[in-house]
Amino acid sequence: MLYEPLYQEWGFKLIPSSYGELKGQKRYYRVFYCTVHWHSADPDNIHKASIIFVQYGTNPSFDIARKKGEIRENYPCHILDDDLPSVFEAIKELKEQFN
Repeated sequence: MLYEPLYQEWGFKLIPSSYGELKGQKRYYRVFYCTVHWHSADPDNIHKASIIFVQYGTNPSFDIARKKGEIRENYPCHILDDDLPSVFEAIKELKEQFN
């Protein structure tokens, strides 16, 4: 089996949250469209997916933002009800752009 990274980001949008900061950094939803590869559960298949992470700050590089601790990978992304329309619109736009 060839190694495939878990996420292969094709495009993303940073959507500002209506609430929340951490150490002076505004909270964003990092909505990205990508392929996902579930190595153990589905080793021979790669799937298209929309993924949402919480990001504090606006660093465009997923890898750099992760290394700097701007992206929260250790807890689920809680999308506030007020922010759902903006997040859904970003998902729709990214899917249209890459399909």
